Amino acid sequence: MPDPKETVTATPAQQPEDLSSIKAMLLEIIEDKIKVGADAAPDELTATATAKAPLLSRLSPRMLACLVLACLLVAGVAVLSPAQLPVAAYKLSLVAIAGYLGYWIDRWCFPYARPDSFLVAADWRAENKPAAERANNPVVAGCEQIYAAAMLRRALVMLGCMLAMGLGL
Repeated sequence: MPDPKETVTATPAQQPEDLSSIKAMLLEIIEDKIKVGADAAPDELTATATAKAPLLSRLSPRMLACLVLACLLVAGVAVLSPAQLPVAAYKLSLVAIAGYLGYWIDRWCFPYARPDSFLVAADWRAENKPAAERANNPVVAGCEQIYAAAMLRRALVMLGCMLAMGLGL
């Protein structure tokens, strides 16, 4: 029986031909990518990386209605009691900070049970091919209840932080 502590290393002459050809192909691909990246103008790279749809086209009608309603309510507060605008802005910023803090508390407390870890695609942000008959980001089969529980847990942690901040100050 061979000793498991001994490691066998192959010299380049002993490597199979397939590994050498794979290595050569990979080096060729890497060199081609480096050449393409070096030839491209910096303006082209930044334009493609930051190209987004305009804000109005990204707002759905439901979000647009909420935005209009929020603006109307702020205008109403400004007309009825202008002295309360700084207080309202302060409370709104506290609640937003608390929501952000709640999100990070959930990530720190449950690093291995993040809701996005139950999605089918490993890199679900890169796949932009939603099918009409299924969800945009389908959940792994058999993990639907765990996914729902992880989403509810995160929402409750964020809610608790937001309520604590809103009621505490």
